[in-house]
Amino acid sequence: MENLLRIGILLAIALPLSGCSDGWCWPFDCTASKSSTGVLDDTTPPATTPPPATTTPPATTTPPDDGSSSTDFVPPDLVLSEVTWLHTDVSKWKVTSKLKVTISSGGSVCFQHADASKWPSVSITHTSGTHKIQVNRNPWVFAYKNGKWYGATFEWMRPTGRCKPGKTVSGDHVKRDPLKNWDPKKGETLYFMVSALARFGAHVNVKERTDLVKVVWPEDFD
Repeated sequence: MENLLRIGILLAIALPLSGCSDGWCWPFDCTASKSSTGVLDDTTPPATTPPPATTTPPATTTPPDDGSSSTDFVPPDLVLSEVTWLHTDVSKWKVTSKLKVTISSGGSVCFQHADASKWPSVSITHTSGTHKIQVNRNPWVFAYKNGKWYGATFEWMRPTGRCKPGKTVSGDHVKRDPLKNWDPKKGETLYFMVSALARFGAHVNVKERTDLVKVVWPEDFD
């Protein structure tokens, strides 16, 4: 009896010190999940899967329906080897001078280069059919249409000539499809060049040309 009393006293002292409130679990682990006094830790929210990232595709600019350049479409840089030539292919002709192109507010397009009066001239019949004229050069325009660069001459130039009316830069002077009905638009990207005679193969005087000049067409000329 005395021994039972001692055991009871020892239990009364040991249980509070063990952290157990249930006498049946001592001297085992009172923190086990099966303990009647265990508490679920719900302070950490359940993991969630973030929604898939979305990206906005970059804006693309498409050429107008007719394939021409405009202020809304900048064509790729011109590469002579990829040009569709509507007159003589002069891509392999020697570049002998640099070209300067000036478009005046009065509607003239002027071409200045060192070989203007050096290239030999040829006599051809004027469009009126009434007389002959001496010419030695052709100005070129390159326009982007239907996904391609087209190169064409649009006038004849005399040895002393420098300028042409802006309205001559047009399809009715090119006279070849698909530029036959083409007119440059304000803001359109064009390239210009001057070569020795190349409008018709029979009139070639010397196989030389200028470099290319990129121009943004300033306005519509009547």
